[in-house]
Order: sequence, then structure tokens, then C-alpha cells
Amino acid sequence: MQDVLHARLSTAIREPELSKMWESERTTFTTSSGYGIDTWLTAPEVVIESRGRDVFLRFHAGDGDPAHRKMKAAFARAIERYAPGVHVDWLDDQPVAA
Repeated sequence: MQDVLHARLSTAIREPELSKMWESERTTFTTSSGYGIDTWLTAPEVVIESRGRDVFLRFHAGDGDPAHRKMKAAFARAIERYAPGVHVDWLDDQPVAA
């Protein structure tokens, strides 16, 4: 089953830039630096859709809530790293299955 997380950014970012940010985060493994997904070696590939400031992350989690929390943290970290000052608000307490 595909999972969908819904975020709203404080500033709109185009899909190609969001994808580059995520891929950089997903493939960065810098142990103990606080960057990259060094504690999550199976970070999923994500389909990113954006509509203005709203961003939808579609992926296959497999293990539910722990993966959703990791996904949210990693995506927010990617945004913060490449677009300082842009804030991510998560609009769903629970992910929506699609």
C-alpha cells in the first residue's frame, strides 16, 4: 500500500528542486554528522508532488509509523539544508493511505 504524507512549506519550492533536495538527503550517509539518513539505510524512493506550498510525498513505507516519522524528519532536514528559512508544517497527524 502506498503512503502519502502532506506538508505545507512556508515558501513554495518547485518539484524539480524538491526532488534534488530529497535525493541528496536520501543518498547522503555521513555518520554522526546529523545530516543524511545515517540511521535509516533503507530510505525509500519518493514521488514528490507539489501544488504551490503544499507538498505530497508518496512512498511505500512497509513498517508504518516509524517510517513516517523518519520520512518527515529526513524531508524537513533536506529542506532546511538546501533552503534555510523555509519551514515545513505537517498537515496530517496520521499518514493517509492512497
